[in-house]
Amino acid sequence: MRAIRSFAVCIVLVAGACLLAPRALAAGLYATATLLTLAALAATLIHVGLLAALARRPVRVESAIVRPSDRERLRNRALLDHAPIPLLYRTGDGAFHAANRAARRLFGTEDRLPADTAALLGTPSPERRVVRIPTMQDAPPRTFALAVAQGSGSGGVTHFLALTDIEAELNAADARTLRDLLQILGHEIMNSLTPIISLAETAHELAAPPLDPAAAETIREALGTILRRTRGLDRFVQGYRDLARLPPPDPRPTDLHDLLRGLGALFGARWGHRIRLDTTMPPRRVIVRLDVAQMEQAVLNLLTNAAEAALATADPAGPTVWLQGHATSTGMVIAIRDNGAGIADAHRDAVFRPFFSLKPNGSGIGLSLARQIALAHGGSLTLEPSRPDTPWRTAFLLSL
Repeated sequence: MRAIRSFAVCIVLVAGACLLAPRALAAGLYATATLLTLAALAATLIHVGLLAALARRPVRVESAIVRPSDRERLRNRALLDHAPIPLLYRTGDGAFHAANRAARRLFGTEDRLPADTAALLGTPSPERRVVRIPTMQDAPPRTFALAVAQGSGSGGVTHFLALTDIEAELNAADARTLRDLLQILGHEIMNSLTPIISLAETAHELAAPPLDPAAAETIREALGTILRRTRGLDRFVQGYRDLARLPPPDPRPTDLHDLLRGLGALFGARWGHRIRLDTTMPPRRVIVRLDVAQMEQAVLNLLTNAAEAALATADPAGPTVWLQGHATSTGMVIAIRDNGAGIADAHRDAVFRPFFSLKPNGSGIGLSLARQIALAHGGSLTLEPSRPDTPWRTAFLLSL
């Protein structure tokens, strides 16, 4: 702006000198004409000097409206705000803050979470867990899966948290469980009650006087059958009680070597004279947190099933069970395999269903209980796909 004003002054001086100098000469005012000419020359020199200075001055390039670094920051901010799941971060003072729009809407805050709401999140830990969080007034709390990541400490952030709404999935799972339970109860109870009712009616008719010896024998047989069926029904109900009464695990640091060695000894005491047990230990010491009593029960159930299946095999190598344990990046895996007849594809999805059994006198509790124990430890029990290139036909993997 100052350069523009200087140019304007120079132009006015030169123009004025050019107009007044001839008149001063014509009037005989030589001194005045000389001064005007010098003023015009000085203004011209100043004008030239300003032009030269401007030419040497570096051209300033106007920066873009948004710098690349700011553009990336704004893009990340927009992605966070449009993420459908609530995102939080925790600062060094222990406070939780809403990091995106979904979190602000869920907790009704623009930044810091209220103390009572933050208490529901507890102390951040890497284990994925489930929390119940109130959503809005007069609405029931919803269930969220809480995932936690460690922060770098930059900007005072110590943890990042993500909440995934799993209420609908849990409701669907509960509905499926209830439906399956009702189907099992209806099937098993009716299978027992139908013959009991029929036999009781027959016995009642035969018991009418006069009672001949043949009728008395028929009544005794009917009562014996009723007794067996009622005992079977009692075992069925007791099996459900065993599943329902499974206590929460009490996990403690456990050496996987010791666990496998103890399981091998228990297996050998019962099956060692008839079945070969091939045990593979991890190459190094592995410490895992688990409830030893419950885990032994789960694996023994699997080993018992494997032994009974292997005994029915026609494999020339003889009945064999494989017990293997190894560490993973997140925990450990125990594999139980056998060279029995295998499990048909049609039954693979049903083997973990309570009271489903492929054995004539099986209770159908062992696999269900083993799976419940694995789930209670935050793990899983799966049936490995069959592979024709292996010596075994059935393989269960218990992962923690």
